[in-house]
Formats: sequence, C-alpha cells, structure tokens
Amino acid sequence: MKTNDYLLLIATGAYSFLFYQQNAGINFLIFNIVLLAILVIKNKKLLSYNKWLWSASLCLISAGCIFFHSSALSIIGNVFSLLLLSAVSFNVVTSSLFSFAFGCYSVVSCVAYMIIDSIFRFQSTLDTHPSKKGYKTLATIIVGVISIVFFFLYKNSNPLFAENTKWINLDFVSIWWVLFTISGFILMYGFLYHRTIKPIESWENNLPISNNSFEANEQKMKQFETERYAGMLLFVVLNLMLVILNIGDIQTLYFNGGLPNGVTHSDFVHNGVGVIILSIMIATSLIMFLFRNEFATVKNNNLLSAFVYLWIFQNVVMLSSTAFRNQIYIHDYNFTYKRIGVYVWLMLAVLGLLIMFWKIYKKQSNWYLIRTNVAVWFTVLVLSGLVNWDKLITNYNIQNKPLSQVDFYYLFSLSDANIPELLAITKKPEFTDFNSKLKNYTSSFYRERYYSETYTQLLNQKITNYLSDYTNDWRSYDLRDKEITESIYLKK
Repeated sequence: MKTNDYLLLIATGAYSFLFYQQNAGINFLIFNIVLLAILVIKNKKLLSYNKWLWSASLCLISAGCIFFHSSALSIIGNVFSLLLLSAVSFNVVTSSLFSFAFGCYSVVSCVAYMIIDSIFRFQSTLDTHPSKKGYKTLATIIVGVISIVFFFLYKNSNPLFAENTKWINLDFVSIWWVLFTISGFILMYGFLYHRTIKPIESWENNLPISNNSFEANEQKMKQFETERYAGMLLFVVLNLMLVILNIGDIQTLYFNGGLPNGVTHSDFVHNGVGVIILSIMIATSLIMFLFRNEFATVKNNNLLSAFVYLWIFQNVVMLSSTAFRNQIYIHDYNFTYKRIGVYVWLMLAVLGLLIMFWKIYKKQSNWYLIRTNVAVWFTVLVLSGLVNWDKLITNYNIQNKPLSQVDFYYLFSLSDANIPELLAITKKPEFTDFNSKLKNYTSSFYRERYYSETYTQLLNQKITNYLSDYTNDWRSYDLRDKEITESIYLKK
C-alpha cells in the first residue's frame, strides 16, 4: 500500500469514529484538523501558497463556529470550505468558483473513479512485483474483518465464550456502522483523490486576470469610441437619476425621520432591495462590456471611467439609505432572518461595487471581477457563522419590544440555541400576564392572530424535542449545548 492509501484509511477511520451517531460539535473541528494534517503530509508545499492557507483558514473558522454555535449555517460553511479545500490542495491556480465545482464533481464521481483506479492498480500488479509489505497489509485487513465476523458468531453461539470476552466491546459494530464507514470511505476518496474536468480546468487556468491593452485598426477604434461615448451618456443619465433618488432618500429618512405617506415598510424595503440589486446587476453587465478590454487611446475613456466611479459612489449612498430603511423596519416590527438577509445582500452589493472600482482602476479583466466576487462570497458565508443569529434575534426582539408585542411563535420556530433566552422570560414579573395570550404577527398584512397554546406549553415542547435529540458524548460536545443544558437543569 502507498502512503496515500494509509492516509485515506486514517481519514476514513476519523470520519467513522467522530461522526457515527453523533451531533455536530467538537468532532467537526478535530476532523478538519486531521484532514489539514493529511493534506500537508501529502504535500508540504501547500503551506507556502496563500490561497491554500485562505481555504484552510475558512475550514478552521467554520469548524470553530460549529464548536461554539453548532448552527446549520456554520455546518454549511464548513462543507463548502472542505469542498473548496479539496480542489485548492491539488491546483492553487484554479479560481474559487471552479474549485468548488470540481470539489463537488470529485465527490459525486468518486465511485466511478474508484472502480477505474482499482482496475488500473490490478493491471499494474500483473506487470510488476508487489512488495511483501503490501501483501501483508492487505492480508491483515482481510484477517481482521473475518476475525470480527467469527467473534460475533462464537459469541452468539456460546454463552460461556460471551461471558469470558465481555470485556471486548464491539457494540458499535453493526450493519449501519459498516454502511456509514463505507460512505465515509467514498467521501474521503473523493476528497483525497481529487478529480477535475481537464478541458474546463485548462481553459479556466488560462483566462487572463488583467485586461489586454493594444492598438486597434481605424474601424475598430471608431467602434470603441462609439461604445465609450454611448456608455458615457448612459452613465451621465444614471448619475442624474441617482442624484434625485439619493436626495429624496436623504431628505425623507434623515431629516423627516419616517416613511413617505402611503408607503409601507414592505414596499420600502423588501420590494425596493430586489429592484436595486437588479439595477446594479444590469449596470454592472454594461460596465463589464464597456471595459472588456483596455484602450488607453480611445476618446472618452477617462471621462467614462470618472462617471462610472461617480455611479459606484452614488450606489453606495443608495445602499446605505436602504440599510437605514431596513433598520426602521426592524425597529417598528421584529428582527427576523429575512431582514438579516437584506443586510447581507446590501453588504455583498457594496463589496461588489468596490471590487468593480478596483477592477477599472487597476485595469483588471472581467474574469478577475467574477473570481474575486466568488471568493468574497465564500468568505462572507464562513464568517457569518461567527454570529449566533438565533440568540441575536431573540435577544433583540425581547429587549426592544414589550413582551406583548414580541412574535414568540417566530422565536419558537428558531433553533434550540435560544432556549436559555426563552427560559429567562419565565422569570420576568410580567410573564403571567401574557403566558396564555400569545400573538402571531407573521400572518398576511401583519394581522394579529391568537393561538391556543400557552408560552409554557410551547417552551416545554421545545425543551422536550431538544433533549430527545441531545447526545451526551464528548465527540458531540459544543458550547451551545453546554449553555442550553445548564439553563434547563438550573430551571429545574
């Protein structure tokens, strides 16, 4: 067996041991450290590549977030980071977008490649003399599997043998454990024996990062001058419209301090955000077309750049006003994931505009713009796991609203992370006044709806569901569960 094969077995063993019948916790952090160590053992040069260090950092940060919060968002971030890491470990030139795509492809296609690789290995052993060490390792594995089978056969057939060997604990061995371990072996094979689609990889690796600057013939020059002139006029008009829009927003939001008459929060925030993002995407597409190459001698080139810079600045102002609208919405109603999503979209839009500014200023290609934005998206996804959003939402709504106006049905629909905060409500003096009068504010047009369940009933049901899924094993240990269990048993 080769070194890679031993590393594959170690990764499979770690996967099976850390995750079988376990919840998400410290096992993710340990598993990520094991995988990073395996990759470094395979190729120590990885430590000298900034891109690999970036992807490895995303894995460790997201795994750490799982240990602290055990949230679905941090788990998704870690899975995405591992798929990215798998590809980057074999080719640091490939962009984040295609690295992630190749990571998915490698895992999905690994069964077929396992069969193909096995055939090639078998053929190679016919032409060469395999080492005794390889034979011994294979024989040891086969003997071990057969020994376990006979151990259970003898244990079930002879009570005396079962009594004498009761100190040998193989209770974890079952058909489900075997299937789980096999699935882990398949996943680790796809991770460590990474595959790509060679033609696509070669094409993507050859895409230029910087714009090509060259002189065109007279006909082409006229075409480019016409494009730049049309683009300049377009962005003059867009800037004029944004001036009117931003002045209106600033006057209404910052000086009048409220919404215009007849305009609802939903119209002012959710519907508006979608249109704003769409307008930025359309204008960005036009900018990518106009700046697809660099022509320093074309007329209106510098003037067009100036108007595009102004358009970017005004869009940042517009997005800031939209964020302020969203904050008004949150203040008047409740804090929800949908309203957090508005902030995330606005932040990504601002980052995208700043990357666009840098692309034009540094004369970078459109491919640079795309790959940089994708890398930013991966980073934002992982860093968003640093925050325990369920606790943040619960604390904000409870602290900024009277209890009678809090949508507790929404809070009870969140993950178990907010159980300590919900338990703390029961100790408030005003708890008995609203315990049996819960309202739901998330129905159509925000009409108040009363429900028959009391706060106590909903809380007890949430705690019961949590305890039924709780795993008291060090591999599933995380700080979120520690806080929850302490709050439950202190209450009792």
